[in-house]
Amino acid sequence: MFDIRFLPFLLVFTLAIIVERPITQISWCGASIIYTREDETIPQFQGLEEEKTIFFITEAHQIYQSNGTVWNQIEGLFEDIQISPADSRVIFLFGQNGQKSYRTNDCGENFEEIDTEGFYGFRLNKMNWKWILAFKKLQCDHSEMDCREPYNNQLFYSEDGAKTWLPSFKNCREASWDKIIEDIAVPDERSILLFSHENQTQLIYSDDFTNYHTLMIGAQGYYQTSKYLFVLTSSSNGGYELHYGHSKLEEFQEKLVELPLQILKEYSYTVLDTENGRIYLSVSHYQQEQSVTNVYISNQIGLDFQIVLTNNVRSTQDGNCDFEKLLGLTSTYVANTYDQRDQQDKSTVISFNGGKKWESIKAPKQDSEGNIIECGGECSLHFVGRTESYRQTIYTVDQAPGIVLGVGNVGLFISQEQNTYMSADGGQNWIEVRKGSHVFEIADFGGVIVMAKDYEPTNEIIYSIDYGKTWKTKVIYDDLFMAQNLVTEASGTVKYFLIYGKTDKGEGIILKLDFSDIFSRECKSNLDYDIWNSKCIDGSQTKYYRKKENSECFNPKQMITKRIIEPCPCKREDWICAQGYTSKLEGSDCLPIVNVSDYCEPGKAFFKTQGYIKLTQCVGGLDLGPIETQCPASLNLNDIISYLIIISLLAVLILIGYVLLRRGQTSGEKGSNPNINKYNQMEFQEDEDDEDQQL
Repeated sequence: MFDIRFLPFLLVFTLAIIVERPITQISWCGASIIYTREDETIPQFQGLEEEKTIFFITEAHQIYQSNGTVWNQIEGLFEDIQISPADSRVIFLFGQNGQKSYRTNDCGENFEEIDTEGFYGFRLNKMNWKWILAFKKLQCDHSEMDCREPYNNQLFYSEDGAKTWLPSFKNCREASWDKIIEDIAVPDERSILLFSHENQTQLIYSDDFTNYHTLMIGAQGYYQTSKYLFVLTSSSNGGYELHYGHSKLEEFQEKLVELPLQILKEYSYTVLDTENGRIYLSVSHYQQEQSVTNVYISNQIGLDFQIVLTNNVRSTQDGNCDFEKLLGLTSTYVANTYDQRDQQDKSTVISFNGGKKWESIKAPKQDSEGNIIECGGECSLHFVGRTESYRQTIYTVDQAPGIVLGVGNVGLFISQEQNTYMSADGGQNWIEVRKGSHVFEIADFGGVIVMAKDYEPTNEIIYSIDYGKTWKTKVIYDDLFMAQNLVTEASGTVKYFLIYGKTDKGEGIILKLDFSDIFSRECKSNLDYDIWNSKCIDGSQTKYYRKKENSECFNPKQMITKRIIEPCPCKREDWICAQGYTSKLEGSDCLPIVNVSDYCEPGKAFFKTQGYIKLTQCVGGLDLGPIETQCPASLNLNDIISYLIIISLLAVLILIGYVLLRRGQTSGEKGSNPNINKYNQMEFQEDEDDEDQQL
């Protein structure tokens, strides 16, 4: 069953497609930004045309393709759709259980059959769409220790876009492309592998799929970011250890993550983020309670881990944590924690300074119906986290800094009664938009925000074009359906949305909502914009250009680059202790561990350390850097002899002068003073009028 309807309910039209089963995945061919499965965001450099080709796959493993208003079903059953991160016009359609697979290099204008029989776990290369990694299961003898689960796989690679495959390493557990292969010094085909060899697990990298360099022996898992490579190993005390080093593999020198609570074991690690060089880790110290973790943060050079949040909520199934970075902003995070008293009730906290300080989220004073929100005790705003929800319930996008949407409640803890909230200033102030849970999406760099109920059948949306100040309601379909998600193309430049879900008959439904005529012009004048400032974080502040609430215009595509980063005045937090110095408490004075001596070249100036190193790019403010100091001048042997001779002559002259002066005084006193006896001793004369004697 395949049905298309044009509905004149919205501003131009709504296009509805009915398919037999609900939709599970949507992909945008020709997208301007690719979000890969390895957590990378990759911009695409081809045109930012408004109309994109859309592919979606249903629960029945059927794929449909649309170019504009025409939808076509692609013959066959499929397991997955993947967009090449090297070229978003290249789409791979991977067949299910022996079904045919296809590749298109032109968003579906033409298709070419590819060979994927028996392969799984496809990894696409972000520098060349022709390069692909994949696995095949090995038939192993029980005596082969290297071939035990989960190492009973062989790695293959393709150089021609999955038309043919070549064998590589056996006994692989995991493999991936190097995340920094965009570096001109790194080969595009460099891969990282975890495999077993001679009954030893090894983490290696290879530039030719045959020869390799060993990074670590005994590795149990790994995770690479653009800054660091993390490696998990077993520890001697029964837990695990996390090692890390430079993400550039030639420079990798592993060091152990050393946490301040050394008496505790570590049973699980989740790398939460690596922003600005800081490492954010969620660590479980309890073997039986791995759903409760502590969050640690390093400094900007990946050292000196400090505990910043306790009782963080973690899923034991996939390792995900209720810890979200607000995209588009610097160092703003939201997290859920268990109540310390019973480890059951959960509450939400926010940090505006990179996790160093956490606070409750300020609750709105009124609800969406204008009623005063009454709550016993010190109530705040809480959000359902990713460990409980099938989708992300705290939502932000890079292209709309400061706009935050979330599903939660006002109270002491997270409750079952959920409403939808929004902040337009990066989480500092919030409004309740509507009662109940909603799906939501942001387009036009925050200029258009759309939401729909997802907790009960609906046939309408609400939308705002003034950052949530006012909301309008529009009917989008003639029957009720359950909305599952609301999406738009990742760049934020298109002016339409897709909402998909299922009908009361269990069919899949997808609707295209076109907002292209909501405004008649593009924003051009500076009068259409305000500048919104973020807080000073890590020595800098970002200023964002944002359309004014009352400006009725679309943002131009150039808004992608409309932001200014400026240094902030230095504060104590911008400095860390230099080598040989330490502070007893975070932020306290750095004191020398031992006596620190400076090399001083006599007669010249040098910069004497105050015991601090600047971590950030801050300018002015508190200056704890080295102070220019003048060294005392040194003397050579001839100078010393000359100075001694001069001092000796001066001493002789002074002595002669003193003797002559003294003789003159003595001869005069002998002739005039009757109180001098023959031994030239001064006598004391008794004064009958005075009771005391004076010298």
